[in-house]
Amino acid sequence: MSYAIERRSSDNTVPVLLELGFGFFFQTFGLGHLAQGRVGQGLFIMFSYWALQLINAMLCLVLIGLLTAPLTWLFYMVAAPMNAADYEGR
Repeated sequence: MSYAIERRSSDNTVPVLLELGFGFFFQTFGLGHLAQGRVGQGLFIMFSYWALQLINAMLCLVLIGLLTAPLTWLFYMVAAPMNAADYEGR
């Protein structure tokens, strides 16, 4: 049983796939961090992404949001899985 707990904490494949899958299809980043037990960081990533996209939606009125919204999504698609993959457990 202790091997399963150690194996789970050292294998970051599932959290990275959660970040990529839910980020790509549902615009919900941070679920991989939640799966690793890092609730605060996962919620921060999730709500910060949504807040930035809300700002980008308002910026669409002056057309700059059409450029910044995809760039924000791309940044989170790269940064969130990389951060989840770097986690080594407690």
